[in-house]
Amino acid sequence: MAGDTAASPEEVLYLRDHADPPAMDRYEQQYGVLPEAPLDGWQTQPQAAEISTEEFEQLWADARRTLGGPA
Repeated sequence: MAGDTAASPEEVLYLRDHADPPAMDRYEQQYGVLPEAPLDGWQTQPQAAEISTEEFEQLWADARRTLGGPA
């Protein structure tokens, strides 16, 4: 899916304020890009399902570990 990301909003804001463009590019290559607008339409996808906050946090942490970053 094009919207897959394991980026952290806090990390993105920090990098945008304190890092150079190549550092931001490396981060986005590793963790993906956060959407700048709400993601609409996912609810109508065939396998879409709502998950709990706890399940989201676990899946996000797993993705971060897989990509080599802190969860």
